This record gives sequence, structure tokens and C-alpha cells, in this order.
Amino acid sequence: MGAKGAAKGACREESVAVPEQTEEVKAAAPRKRNPCPGLRSVGGRIYDPENGKTCHQCRQKTTDFAVSCKQPQKRGLCPIHFCHKCLLNRYGEDAEKVTKEEAWICPKCRGICNCSFCRKKNGEMPTGILAHAAKASGHSSVHDLLIKGSDMVAAAQTLTSLPLKVKKGNPKRALETDDATNGLLAQGDENIGIDLNALPSAPVNKKLTKSKCRVDNMTADEKLPVENKDRPQVRGDSTDVCTEKLVLPSGTPVTNIVGIELKTEDAGPAIQFYEFCRTFAEVFQIRKGQPEKVLQVITGGGRIFREVPAVVAELHINLLSVIQEDREENPLDYSRDKDTWINDIGKYISELTLLSKELPAGCLNQGVLGYKGLSPSLKLHVLNLLCDETLSTTKLRNWIVNQNESATERKMAAREQIRAAKEKEKELKDRLKNEMAKPMFVRKGAEINCLISQIKEANKDKEAAVNGLNNVN
Repeated sequence: MGAKGAAKGACREESVAVPEQTEEVKAAAPRKRNPCPGLRSVGGRIYDPENGKTCHQCRQKTTDFAVSCKQPQKRGLCPIHFCHKCLLNRYGEDAEKVTKEEAWICPKCRGICNCSFCRKKNGEMPTGILAHAAKASGHSSVHDLLIKGSDMVAAAQTLTSLPLKVKKGNPKRALETDDATNGLLAQGDENIGIDLNALPSAPVNKKLTKSKCRVDNMTADEKLPVENKDRPQVRGDSTDVCTEKLVLPSGTPVTNIVGIELKTEDAGPAIQFYEFCRTFAEVFQIRKGQPEKVLQVITGGGRIFREVPAVVAELHINLLSVIQEDREENPLDYSRDKDTWINDIGKYISELTLLSKELPAGCLNQGVLGYKGLSPSLKLHVLNLLCDETLSTTKLRNWIVNQNESATERKMAAREQIRAAKEKEKELKDRLKNEMAKPMFVRKGAEINCLISQIKEANKDKEAAVNGLNNVN
């Protein structure tokens, strides 16, 4: 009594005072349990609160086939029952064979009960849903797994904690397990916390019929006349419909591109130019930071130069040289501080059939003076025009094809790594199963721990290969 009183006193000290709910809150709160659920069928089991038998393991009162204990006590026989599912999954005993025994003793009377209540009374932790792990590791029941020690339990849980394969067939049986019996739920401690009485006593038909016609606007008291059944029903004009157009909020225009403040109309062309440089930097030998510097100079940021800056002239010359090579022309050795490259760009633009109306004719025939007289928007337009023309050249097309082939090879290599990692993981899991199937005096704990760590490493390698494949895509 003293120990119990001390325990109760400790509970009182640690308890938290909860304010009482008002009458309105109590009335509005839904009831968690149905005190009179009645006879019902859920999940293939018939729950009968009056004539059913309560299983000691899963604590469910059903009409399932259950076995009664025949251990004599002071007031007659032991009143404990075990349903056939719990007896098979948790203890590996066949209910039909056990029934034929004249003096069958239940697991509780034998002192081997592994339900949550009995384990807590013995100072042990509840096992939870352990039937899947037991069968996946080759054991006949949870009891067979528990008697082999905590190392074996940890190894079995490691097998079931790994990701399961997904079947491509029936979606209702999506997860594939190692044994067909894993589809049956172990009717044990996993039923704790599931309010089966709150389930409806009869299945609810949720199938809705699709209407074949639309109904006129009617009030609740009006009925559809009989003569109107043959004519098609059309929805009338409703006065409740809002005829005003919804005004969407205007977004904030993007004007800051790579740290450079631009006009609203120049933001799109600037992004186009920057993406071109980022994609084809290897072909045109574009250095890091060069696109940002070109945008800053073209849009008028920084110092005012008398001549075209070298960073801008160099990029224009590289683009023009690729176009001239594709046209089987010998690219000239242009000087950055002269007008020759500007005049050649002007001639090439004037020969294009689809010339932009925004770009004045002959604007680049005056060399440096003509280029410096262009607005920042037109300078950016000229640069993007050259970038677009290089996309149709043989040099860039071949480079794009080579990049696609290289990406395909990387995808194949990543898929091969995934396949190898899966095979290695499967091999290690098979070795772990074989090791756990050995007797305890032959089993090696260090080897089991090593296999578990190797399985985890193989799983990490597989995830890394999958991430690599996603990056290639």
C-alpha cells in the first residue's frame, strides 16, 4: 500500500490542471465512442457485444473462432479466450489442433503472453505490430522471434523498415511482402487505440448517381410538373450571378536581373541573353561574370566609354565568327577598337529576311558612333539577334547533339548503378535471413550487425544513384 500511495502521490504532483469545459463545448463536442454499437460486420469480422467472445490478445469481442483455456483455478476454469488469428500470428499455434487437446493451457497461464498488458505488468515494453517482422525474418510467430533475443528483433525490424516494392498490377495490393500471410493483420496490440465501436453498424453506400439533365431554378416548396418530364431541362438565368468582371491584382514587375536594375521592357531580353550565356558558355568561351558585365555596360551602368568596351566587343566578335564559319566565310581577325566588326554585323543584319521593325535600317553602318547612338534596348536586341542566329549553325547543333548523347550515357550509367545497388541489397537481405534462421549457439551477433550496416549502406547508395538520375533528367 505504501508503494502504491507513493506512486499515486507522484502522479498527483506531475498532473496538469485542465480547465473544465463549458456546457456549450461539451454539447458541441462529438462523442468518441458509441456505447451501444450493436451487431456489426467490419473488415470481415462480426462484432457482437452480447454473444461474442473477447480475445485476451486483441481485446475485441467478436464471433470469430476462439479457443478457451482449460487451466483449472480456484473458481473454475480460466476464463481467458484467444481468437484463432492472434493464436496463429502471435504464438504460432493452430486453433483447430489446440481445440482437440483436453488440457490446453493459454499463453497467459503458461507465462509467455506477449500482449501489451502482460508485458507492462512484467516491466517490459509492448511489442506493437511485430507479426510482419517475424514472418519476414522467417519466424513462425512473434513468440518465436522474441525468445531469440533483442538482437534478432532489431534485425527483423530492420528488414521490414526498408522500402517495399510497389506492384504494377492490382492497386489494392500495392505493397509486396515476402510472405502471402503478411497481408493478414496480426490481431494483437495493434488494435489498441482503434475505436471499433465508433464505426457504423452497416456499410454506407457512397455510390452517387450521375444526373442526366439540369434542373430549373426552383424553390424548396415548388415541384416539377408532370408534363415537363419529356422536355429537356435548362438552367434559367439567375439573378444572383455576378456580372462584373473580376479584377486581378497586378503583380510586381521584375526589373532586377542578376543584380542589375533594368527597365521593365528590358527584363525579358536580359533573361534570354543570360540563359544563352549560361547554356553555351563552353562553346563561346564565356568567362564567369562576363554576362553580368556585358549587361551592365549595355544598359548604361558604370563608366561612359568613348569606344565599345572590350568585354562587349569580344562577345559580339565571337558570335559573328561562328555565323561566318557556318556560311563558309573566313572569319576576319577583328580589332576590338575599330569599326570593322560593327559594320559587318550591320551588313549581316540587313541581309536577314525577318528584320525587326524596332531596329532602324543602316543603324550600324556608322561604326562605333552608330552603335553608341543606339538605346540600351536596341543594343540588347542586336545581341539577342546574334545569339538566335548562332542557334541554327552547324557548330551549335552538333554540340547540342553531343550533349544529348552524353546525357543519355549518364542516364544509363545511373540506372546501372541503381540496378547493382538493388541486387546488392537483396543479396545482403538474403544473407541476413539465413543468418537469423540459424540456432542461437551458431548465430554470430557481430556478423548480423555487420550485415545490417551493409544493408543500410546499400540503401544509401541506391538513393544516391536515384538522385543522380533525377539530376541528369
